[in-house]
Parts: sequence; structure tokens; C-alpha cells
Amino acid sequence: MSTPPDSRTADTAGHQTTSASEFDRLFGSEEHDSAFSAIVRLVDPDLPPDLDLFSFLCADLLHHVARQLDLHAGQILADLGCGRGGPGLWLAGHVHAVLIGIDFSPVAIARARQRAKPLPVDAAFCVADLAGLPLADKSVERALSLDALQYAPDRVAAARQALRILKPGGRLVLTGWHPHTPGDERLPPRHRHTDWARVLHTAGFTDVHCATAPAWDAAYQGIYRTALTLQAEPGSALAGLQGEARRRLPTAHLLRRVAVTGIRGSGTSRARPHEGAPRT
Repeated sequence: MSTPPDSRTADTAGHQTTSASEFDRLFGSEEHDSAFSAIVRLVDPDLPPDLDLFSFLCADLLHHVARQLDLHAGQILADLGCGRGGPGLWLAGHVHAVLIGIDFSPVAIARARQRAKPLPVDAAFCVADLAGLPLADKSVERALSLDALQYAPDRVAAARQALRILKPGGRLVLTGWHPHTPGDERLPPRHRHTDWARVLHTAGFTDVHCATAPAWDAAYQGIYRTALTLQAEPGSALAGLQGEARRRLPTAHLLRRVAVTGIRGSGTSRARPHEGAPRT
């Protein structure tokens, strides 16, 4: 299935409420020409070659996420909103960890299963909503959410689900966007007051750390700008991305790309959220 020309019903930057069926259409359209993944690689050729991308990633952000996850062999990584599984499979395969991918799009999960078959990665995928994860309490060591937790109607409740499935000492790493100026009315309402560090802190995570970097913002905006330089067929995934770019670029500079890490503590104390530069 393809999206209408010059339009996407579900923006990958998460600026509006979306449904599983809308993402099914997006993933189905992308499957035909891999426009988004190809453009991301044009913007950053240093990305690993075996990723099937559908998030605004660059190599620097991907490696920051890997460092913050601190994933080890044999540990279980829950990829929440895994999409077609690319980054999760790469992260788990890189260290011989176990991957459980969860997404509310059946189209995405079907593609993730196909991608995983030839890979030497212990991986399983299931269709489920982030508000009700089909995993037992304290069952995984790490959780990941690349530009996905923002789609939950109740972000704190979704973060609590992630906390619930983590073992004590386990960690969640998510990516998203913060407004440069909280409450900026030029931004869509969804982003005006976003504070992921506060969301995780409220959900009960400790040692919450928020990082940002100019390279991440440059990649985000560069993907949109590069898309607009290409010739697109009507109804294609690229045409949809171009429509999104025209809507989002005028306010993209008002947002900053962030990666946020939170730990499930063994007690009840909670750390104050803070922000800083990416750890090296």
C-alpha cells in the first residue's frame, strides 16, 4: 500500500497522533523503494551497512545509544517500537545479545521477522502496544525506544511499562526531541512541552541522563533537505517524505534531538534528571 502523493498520515518525527494502520501504510510504502533508509545513508555514509532504517539516526547517535545501553552477551534487549527491526538487530547482534522486538504495526513485525531469519541473532518479534507490553516483570536487562515512545497516548504510563519489564539495574535508552523553548507556540502541540528526562523520572527511573549534540540535529534536518532535492514518483514513499519535510522543516530548528537514559534502581530513591553532552 502507498501513501497519497506529497502526504504522510504518520510523520516519522512524531508530530501527530498515529495508529497501527497508519504505520502499516507507511511501512508498506517504504518497503517498495526504501526511500527513507537510502536518504539517511546519503546524509551519513558512516552508518553500518546492514541497518534497515526508519528513524532519524546518524552514526554518532547510534553509537551513543550503544554506549548508553551497555549491552552484553546473553542479555535481553527489548526494542519498544522496533519497526522493521534494523537497529535492534544490529545492536543485539553486535554483542551477541538476545532481542525481543515489539511494535503495534503487523507490517513492520512481518518485515522484522524476515530480516532476522538469515542473521546470527537470537531474536523474536511480536505485535503489541507499548501501553501493555507482553513481557513479565523484571524479565529484561535493557530496553530501547528509537523515536517510538512519543507515540504513546500516555508517555509516563508507557515509560512505567518499560520500567516494569526491566530487572533492577537495567536501563532504558530512548531517542526523541525537546523544544529549545518550552511552550513555543510555533511548534505542534505534541512537542511544545516535551521533557523526556521528566517523563522517565516521573515513571520511577533513576540516574536519568539527557544528551544532545549538533550532529544529531544536522542529520535530522539533513534528511528532510536531501529528500527535497530528489525526484519522486507520485504516491511513493519519497513523495510522502517530501510532504513531511515541507511541513516540518520550517520549525525543525526549534527542536533539538535528544537521547535519554534511565536506570531501574533497586530501591525507591529517585535521581534528579539532568542534561549534558554525550558521554564518550
